[in-house]
This record gives sequence, C-alpha cells and structure tokens, in this order.
Amino acid sequence: MQQRGWFRSRHSTRLFPQDRSWDALILGLSACLILCLAPGIPQAAGIPYDEAGVYSATTDDNVTIKLYRYRPASSEPYRTNGAPVLLFPGIVQNMNQYLACTPDEMINSYGKMEMPATVADWALEKDAGGDPLYENGQPVLEKYVRADHMRYYSLAHYLWLEGYDPWLANYRDGGRGVTHSNGDNNQTLTTLDTWATLDAAAAIEKVIQLTGKRIYIGGHSTGGLVCYAYLQGCYMDYDGQSDKAAVYKAAADEGYQRHVRGDAALALKRNSMIKGYIGLDPAGRPPLPDILDIPLFWYIVGAKFYVPMDYIAEELVSLIPAETLMTIEEVFFGAINTWDEIYTNKGIEDSLFGYLDFWYTENLDPYMGDLTARYATAGFTIRCFGQYMDNGLHATTREFWKNGIENKDLFEGPAPDPGNDGYYYYSDHMDRITVPMIACLSDSGSLVDPNIVYEDIISKKTANALDEWYTITGTAHFDVAAGRKSPSEVFPKIGAWLDKVEAAEADTSQSETSGDAESGTGKSASKAATDSSGGGSSGGGCFIASATF
Repeated sequence: MQQRGWFRSRHSTRLFPQDRSWDALILGLSACLILCLAPGIPQAAGIPYDEAGVYSATTDDNVTIKLYRYRPASSEPYRTNGAPVLLFPGIVQNMNQYLACTPDEMINSYGKMEMPATVADWALEKDAGGDPLYENGQPVLEKYVRADHMRYYSLAHYLWLEGYDPWLANYRDGGRGVTHSNGDNNQTLTTLDTWATLDAAAAIEKVIQLTGKRIYIGGHSTGGLVCYAYLQGCYMDYDGQSDKAAVYKAAADEGYQRHVRGDAALALKRNSMIKGYIGLDPAGRPPLPDILDIPLFWYIVGAKFYVPMDYIAEELVSLIPAETLMTIEEVFFGAINTWDEIYTNKGIEDSLFGYLDFWYTENLDPYMGDLTARYATAGFTIRCFGQYMDNGLHATTREFWKNGIENKDLFEGPAPDPGNDGYYYYSDHMDRITVPMIACLSDSGSLVDPNIVYEDIISKKTANALDEWYTITGTAHFDVAAGRKSPSEVFPKIGAWLDKVEAAEADTSQSETSGDAESGTGKSASKAATDSSGGGSSGGGCFIASATF
C-alpha cells in the first residue's frame, strides 16, 4: 500500500477569506505604478540562437512548431552520440527558461551576477582524473559558466555538459526571433489540449525522426502535462478522416475545438519510443479557491482572447532597466512570500497569499528573475488558464470544457461525470504511462501541490523500478526549475536518473526487472533510498525528500 503524508502542503482546504483580496490588489497596483514610472532603455535584442540548431515541425493542423538543438557555441559539437532530451516550457513561458545566458545588451547588468559560495560539481573544470581543478586555491569554473555566470542556471547547458543531446520546443504563438512558432489555426481557440495533442506530438516525433533514436521528454509545469498526455496516446479527434487539418479547420471555423481522444494502442507505441519522462512540478489540477467559481470568472476564462506576452515583453518590459525590474519582482513576490508566511504562522493556511506564493524570491537570483520577465515569457490564450480553473475547481484533470460542438456555447465547466459526459480525463489514464519517470517537485503547494502530483500522476502511472520523485524544500512552483537550488539539487538529480536509465537500458537483467514492475508483481518496489538531504521510500518506485516532514 502506498503511504501518505510525505509532502508538506498549506493549501489542502477549500475556504477562501474574501476580505484579504484587497492586500494583493494593493500590491499589484503598486507594482504597476512603479513600472509606469520607470525610465526606459533601448529595446532588447534577445537570447542569441545558433541558427544551425533551429528546426521546424508541422502539426496535424498545419501549424509550424519551432525546435532548438542546444550547444553553447557554434564551435562546439552537438551531442549526437548522447541520448536526446526534449523539454517543453511551462505556461506563459518559452524555451528560454532553459537557456539562461547573457544577451549582448544585458552584459552591463547580468555581468554583475555572482556565483554562489558553493558551486555544483558539474559546473567546475576537471582534470584527466575527473577531479576539480583549482587556481590560487579556488575551484576553476567550467569555461562557459566562467565566461557567463547566467549559464549556471541553464538546464540545457547542464545536459550538454553531461553528454546528453538537449532539444527545446515552443508551443504555437510563443517564442522569440527564429524560434517563434506560428499559430495559423485561430489562436483564440487554443487550449492546453492543443499544445498537448498537436504541438507536443509534432515536436516529439520530429526529434525522433531527426535523431533516429528513442528520446527522453519532459518539462516544467504545463511542459510536464503535455508529455503525460502524449504518453497516454492522446490526439485530437478527426473522425478517422484522412485530412486531419481540414477537419480541425472546419471545427475552428464553427468556433470550437474537437474533443481529445486517447488510444491504448497508440500509447503503447509512443511509450516504446520514449526512454523516460522528466517532470518539473508537472501540472494538472491546481489547488484553487472556491471564490473563482462565479459567473464573472467563468465568462473571462471561456472567452476567445489571446494574451500577447511576447509582444508585451519585447515592446514594454524591454524598456525597463534590469535593476528596476528586479526591484519590482522582489518587492511584489517578496511581499507575497512574507504575508503567506505570516498567515501560515497564525494558523490561517488558506489565505489568498498561499495561492499566489509560487515564486520564492530568496530561491531565485534576481538576474534570473529579470531574464524570465524580459526574455522567457510567452503568449497564451485565456482558455489555457480556463482549463486549469476547471480542473482545479472540479478536482480532476480533463480536456477543456468547451471542446466538442455540443459544448461550444457551454458557459462553465460542468460537474465531472467520467465515462458519461463525453470528455477525456487525463487523470483516469495515467496507467498508460509505462516509461520511467523522475519528478522534482516544489514544496510551496501553490499552483502545483506535491500531494496532488503524487495522487494524480505518480501513484497512478504504471510503476517502474526506475521511477523517482523528490520534493525540493525551500522552493516554489516557478523557481524549482530555475532557482538557486536548481543547479545544486534539481539538475544533478535529473542527471543521475538519466545515467541510471541509460545504464538499465544496456543491462538486460535490469530490463527484466522493469518488466516485472510493469506486470504488477510488486517487484518494482525500490529499496529505501537515502541521500545527504534525507530520505524515505514509497511502496513502489523511490521517494526521496529534501527534508523530513
């Protein structure tokens, strides 16, 4: 039997004190006022891309999705001998969240970034024996990290240094410059389902085609969702017609999106092409306050409205000096952190600030916060948030409630009725995921609650002896993927897990053990694992926490 109570969460109830909403409103208005008064600087040019690494994939509805194969410089080789790792971004973000570096126009600002007192071993130069090199008594940084400290927070750079072949993708209507994906399918109808069944599927299959290899897939938040949808064999219904694009266009012309369908045989085929699944706080059903369950919010999140965050960042945020923007972020999110802690200490676990506490300022270098706002934000439709709202309020993970011609005029998400209401429920088909999984979870409980991730994803997927999941203490939903603890805790955990899966693939005896796990014999139960940060074990797979709860 799986144990419970391993994770800390402050958002397990459903009460919501409305009188505290004024606190956040005041904070938001203050931030806007500061932003409006900030002096301008020249428009930013952006993250530099090696155009040789830019590829395109065409979705089933004829949208072009951009892919990027990472190497730190054009003089360096791609890791063609390594296993490909394809990462998808979170909502409101683009692939730049994995490409931390210093654009030319930000050298005077980002060049001030200081490395932490203790640098992760992977970011140090090594001698022939693999031991760190020292100069004047100090460890020598890896040459690209030494030249640009921002790269210390780049997951793509970490994977490249470890010998893996990093690939990144942008969803439709998101991304910058040569990595911008278009959105010709009527972008206002786009939902999480669109990204999952069309964009992610096209990107994954393109990387497999280009490399000729089985690959790893994963991502942060929504990036985790689109991957588990792919592994479930999900696709957008096309009535078996040969011209899928025509079917999808006809539906869009009538103002709706087709239903999501799942196919067990397709899931089996897809799992055979994927080596493993990486989830960085993978999203599903967020813990949300009941106050959202009112007509006004349903009207807003069901509207056909696109939020052009790329344009806003390029045209407006780029005018704000880095130091000003960092101050705004630290004041705004720092206040949320503080007030959430105050209410929690007073025994009020369900305050507004608990729901908004998804960015721990103490766990994020300010320059990374600036890079996020300036370069890593991406456009999205309001319906993407609407789908999360429906999932959160109804404690399930399903397709968007307006999918299907019969639902296109539905005002709000109906009460769940799996098997009878015509909707596809992602939360009911996690068992179709048979590949090994690693999940690195934040412990704040805001936006993504680790208890829910365990309950809805980890415990429901088909167990594999190589499954691992961790909570990283002192992290929130956003900064778990790019915060101060990412290079020292998250990246090495992912790297070690990748090495284990690679070793298991080459070890036929380990493959037989994995086969026992998938057959449900119980032999998938890992031995209790312990690391320097503390540990414990689940009844299947391996649970390692960063602290004792």
